[in-house]
Amino acid sequence: MSLTDSVVVQGAIIRVDLSSAAALDTATGTFMKISLPFIRSGEGSFYTLAGVDLDARPGIYTLQVKALGPGGKSETAALKVKVRDASFPRQKLTLPPAQAFPDSAAQARIEREDQLRNRSWSRWAPGVFWSGSFIAPIEGEMERFGSRRVINGVPRSPHTGVDISAEEGTPVLAPQAGTVLLTGDFFFTGNSIYLDHGLGLIGMFFHLSRIDVAAGQIVEKGQVIGAVGQTGRATGPHLHWGVRWRNTRINPQSLLELKLD
Repeated sequence: MSLTDSVVVQGAIIRVDLSSAAALDTATGTFMKISLPFIRSGEGSFYTLAGVDLDARPGIYTLQVKALGPGGKSETAALKVKVRDASFPRQKLTLPPAQAFPDSAAQARIEREDQLRNRSWSRWAPGVFWSGSFIAPIEGEMERFGSRRVINGVPRSPHTGVDISAEEGTPVLAPQAGTVLLTGDFFFTGNSIYLDHGLGLIGMFFHLSRIDVAAGQIVEKGQVIGAVGQTGRATGPHLHWGVRWRNTRINPQSLLELKLD
């Protein structure tokens, strides 16, 4: 088997190709304690995706692979991945006190919403919906991924998606085919859509002015799923696009650079 070592920054996702002169039936892998599914791409070849969480420490990590051939014969391989510091910016925001410091009723709502999302994320589809490259959900500059936020003078969790500014009502497109995991109006993210592209690749679309899809619905790449807004904790109209790969928080821009077939 052959693998190519890689260098990536925090928050990146890469495609890892596996090839072998011998016939292979299946392949599995692990990276940063996350199990990775391998997808057949040809005779004796597979690929998987490896994501580096935005909070992963810089250093050298190993991606372990185990492949099985006819008769249960196994092969193993290892890929070294060097993770570099992404030098994320610091962002200072000033929000109304009720949004910056939720009261007890709002906090209870937030906890219920977190539990709902966590249950939904654990039910990803066992196969892939994607084909070819991802597309951007709207046109515009993608900003603020990984920024360390200070809200009303208090340090908060990093920004886990990209913000794309656009006029309210701008149609939001599905970057790839998938099935809608969850929709709703949430305290922080406002009108939101969670889209499962398969095998644990989840897209999130926040602060929408409207939602045009429903949970369980299958959508095609390029289909309108909603519209830009400023619902939830937002200071102006924009789309927050977030992506998780098996619960790893990754930069959507790096997803646009992949070819998935």
